[in-house]
Amino acid sequence: MKHINERKQIGSKRKVVAGIVSLTVIITASAGISYADTDLAGSMTSWFAKKTGQVMQSLDVSIQSETEKQKELLKKELQLRLETSAKSLDAFSEEQKRLRMETLGQYAQNLLVKVDFQSVQDREQVLSKLQAIVDSAQAGMDELVGSYVPPTLTFVPTAPIVQTVPPQQPSSVTGDVYGQQSTPTTVTEVTYNN
Repeated sequence: MKHINERKQIGSKRKVVAGIVSLTVIITASAGISYADTDLAGSMTSWFAKKTGQVMQSLDVSIQSETEKQKELLKKELQLRLETSAKSLDAFSEEQKRLRMETLGQYAQNLLVKVDFQSVQDREQVLSKLQAIVDSAQAGMDELVGSYVPPTLTFVPTAPIVQTVPPQQPSSVTGDVYGQQSTPTTVTEVTYNN
């Protein structure tokens, strides 16, 4: 019985050791191995450059997408405002035409009241001439309103603005923390005058 318990303990110890070894291998393989002679600054710079590139690309895509959305919204808004403006202009034109016709009619009536006609024929002749003038003015106003063409929405995209960013020195941790430091001068030879 004692022998069986010892075997079970040895077997369970082997399983624990095998588990620890395999866990260590998995962690080491997934984390990557770093040696003392590895250029850590170069690795970090490379990693930061890669991440910066990914972020910049993601930002470019997001900005382009948002720009396209905003352009479409602006086009729709502009179209709505143009249509509203055209309707408003039509209503304004009709109102102005009506007011001008009323003014012309009142002026013609005032002229008829002021003139002392010798006969009914004279009155009819002046009345027909005044009516011809009013009809001509109305036809001119109708022609003006009929010839008006409201502006149409035509979107002509402008050329994109391209900004070139000069290449920068790769960033380093100390440069990012302390700012860009000038390279220290190295003294190679010192001579003292006695």
